[in-house]
Amino acid sequence: MMKMFEEMFGKKLPIIGVVHLQPLPGAPRYEGMAMKEISRIAVEEATIMVENGIDGLIVENFRDMMFKKRVGPETVAAMTYIAFEVASRLSVPIGLCVLQSDAISALAIAKAVGGKFIRVPYYTETYIVDAGTMESVAADALRFRKMIEAGDVKIFADVHIKHGYSLSRRSIEESAEDAYERGLADAIIVTGKKTGGKTKPEDVEAVRNYLPDVPLIVGSGVTQENLSEYFPKLCDAVIVGTSLKKDGKTEGPIDPERVRQFSKSMEKCRKELDR
Repeated sequence: MMKMFEEMFGKKLPIIGVVHLQPLPGAPRYEGMAMKEISRIAVEEATIMVENGIDGLIVENFRDMMFKKRVGPETVAAMTYIAFEVASRLSVPIGLCVLQSDAISALAIAKAVGGKFIRVPYYTETYIVDAGTMESVAADALRFRKMIEAGDVKIFADVHIKHGYSLSRRSIEESAEDAYERGLADAIIVTGKKTGGKTKPEDVEAVRNYLPDVPLIVGSGVTQENLSEYFPKLCDAVIVGTSLKKDGKTEGPIDPERVRQFSKSMEKCRKELDR
């Protein structure tokens, strides 16, 4: 189950940092910042993370709220430009997350810039979210990936995703089983209820016990202090954003010292795994 991550990131229990982009053209909070400046900030934060121990990156239009179900060409163009700049300057694997849950755009950008994976928040099932209802994108995403010959771009799919409520009302392990076996996701992500919100260890454990061979990622609320609740036994990778920011605030800048300390704590988990 860890083989895919080892091959992609070059080590066990990889840390995937999130590059939260500034508001992009067309978004409600966009105030005219030049694309070069948005890109410069993204590259700067990505570089800080990589230089202090982060193993991979997700480029995400986090500040484009309120989100649409599918983004427009202006967002695709902007994210392609920025993702290319990040990928061309850093040697770690790059992924895309196009919010709200635009797997098609994410795959297209990944194909263009050499991205290795995408994150899809609402991959299978139907959810109620702040933008209305979100339906499964799995079938369209898989066919689009096949059509553009991007089979090497892995799909990391959330289940019972933060900020969303599944209408199926099934257990998280059953939802994960469908996302993996019917949705053909390459890895499953388990999160808390909101951005930066702690993921319940019991949710992760339930999925791990039910699907012991599935590549499993904990996707929100992991900190240096609670890392040992998930690793090295429950999960194979972590996606982290908020806890790497100054004072642990999602909208803040990346804090190099917090990144270093998080990476050191994960290294201890890796050593424990190898015992």
